[in-house]
Amino acid sequence: MGNINYCMFKVPLPSTQESTRLQTSDAVPAWVAHPHDTLFVADLDRARRNAGLSESFIEFMRSHDIQLRFSALSEVGHCTADATCNPTNAYKVRGALVSAELAKQDGQTTLVTASAGNHGAGLAYAARQLGMRAVIYVPQNAPQVKVDTIRSFGAEVRLIGDSFDACLREARKDKLVARGDAKFVHPFDDEAVVAGQGTIGFELLEHLEKQVLTHRPEKVRVVLPIGGGGLAAGVLSVLKTRWPKEFPPLEVVGVVDESSPASLLAMLRGRPVRALTDTIADGTKVEMVGKNFLAVAHLLDGLVLLPHDELVEAMRRHERKTGVRLEGAGALALGGEEVISRYNLLSDPSTVVKVALLSGKNIDPQRFEDEVTADARMNTKETRRQGFDVVIPEKPGQLLKFLEVVKDYNIASLTYVRRVGSETGHLRVEFEVAHDRRHALKEVVTSVFPGSKKLLAGQQILHVGGGLGTEAGTEKLIRLDDAPGSFLRCIRELTEREALGQVDFLFYRKPAKRGAHAQVVMGQASPVLEVPVAEDEIRRPRLH
Repeated sequence: MGNINYCMFKVPLPSTQESTRLQTSDAVPAWVAHPHDTLFVADLDRARRNAGLSESFIEFMRSHDIQLRFSALSEVGHCTADATCNPTNAYKVRGALVSAELAKQDGQTTLVTASAGNHGAGLAYAARQLGMRAVIYVPQNAPQVKVDTIRSFGAEVRLIGDSFDACLREARKDKLVARGDAKFVHPFDDEAVVAGQGTIGFELLEHLEKQVLTHRPEKVRVVLPIGGGGLAAGVLSVLKTRWPKEFPPLEVVGVVDESSPASLLAMLRGRPVRALTDTIADGTKVEMVGKNFLAVAHLLDGLVLLPHDELVEAMRRHERKTGVRLEGAGALALGGEEVISRYNLLSDPSTVVKVALLSGKNIDPQRFEDEVTADARMNTKETRRQGFDVVIPEKPGQLLKFLEVVKDYNIASLTYVRRVGSETGHLRVEFEVAHDRRHALKEVVTSVFPGSKKLLAGQQILHVGGGLGTEAGTEKLIRLDDAPGSFLRCIRELTEREALGQVDFLFYRKPAKRGAHAQVVMGQASPVLEVPVAEDEIRRPRLH
């Protein structure tokens, strides 16, 4: 793979009161209280009682023959937890079963949802098990294998919209739901769904207890994929509230596809932020995370942004070892754990028990062949990523100055976070650069910004804090084409129009596929930008 750099974010979420006190990221404690805590019931026993289930959640799942299967990897104490071992080939059937059971007890006979595929299949399966009707709204570009699976369980499929979020808006307006003749089940931001996904946490606890007693590790790590956040909300609630105090420290790390960064942006901002998506991981392809995830996001010990190439490689490697083809979202945690271990991103002690959750294996065979098996970019690509930690003065025009300096080089990603009370800001930027131009790039960057340094693998741990999470701010999302120089032209125009103002964070990602859109998301502490994130239709400046 060469010398590729990776980002790991440890993101404190200051409350409104805390934000005035915290001055720099160095002064921020590991995690601070977040005002969304009251939105979600972390005690899943209470949620079970509210649902009226006579059995415990884990027994309820076992009665449907839905259990994790643990497979040891090469390293002692390192394994995968496979949540795909059920009729739907994905973990989302858990939340679907709990929500369907609750709806039936309330007298409902019809369930309506929107889904990229796996939640829809889970709800269709649950409805058939309980003698209910299911209507599933699915994006028109959903994988055919997922559409076929939903139909195989007897559900009605309505193909509508060109994205999951567009499909979700249509499902909310369903006439049956509006008349009260059907129950709408949100695919990830529904308490019953979150509670069902949390059953994975109970099974992980059982397994990890055995691992701790057998291996006597110094630390335990669980790695989860994050899309809309339903799985993370449920599993985090269980693991962090039930972990025995006498056990070694438990670390739960989320993995996000860098081409679908909604959860990262929400954690930086302290509330949902709209993000464009362009990813092979359709199961985690959401524009905005749910409030249930934000309610417990402060329990995460870190967030890994996984590059597209690493995700594809994890899918390919797993198929080569096991013969099982994971979908993109299903392999996120596996790819994240491999990157963490390979580059020692977390400075592990000598003995660590590690579990990566495999969450789905519904992928069209042809898509796997086209985008995974036949993807030879990792072996033939002449360019590699080179990252820099760029120290820039906190003065107007410095970002544009940096982009002008490096305009002859291809930026793959850029993340900026303002450090409140500091005279300098920090950019984390990655370039796709030919081997023979790497040294020249380093000289260009350091000659203009002397405090900058090259980021080596294992050094990209970004601690973010101070001044974020306020309710007054707005965000601006800008869609760019993938032509060279689009990002520079965007910042130039915003600067010339004096529309940039004071930016608390800025996030840019080049699209993973040629011809797709890149995105810029920026947020401010004061409402200078004209477009609030809540708007469904986002106005975009003409930048061409």
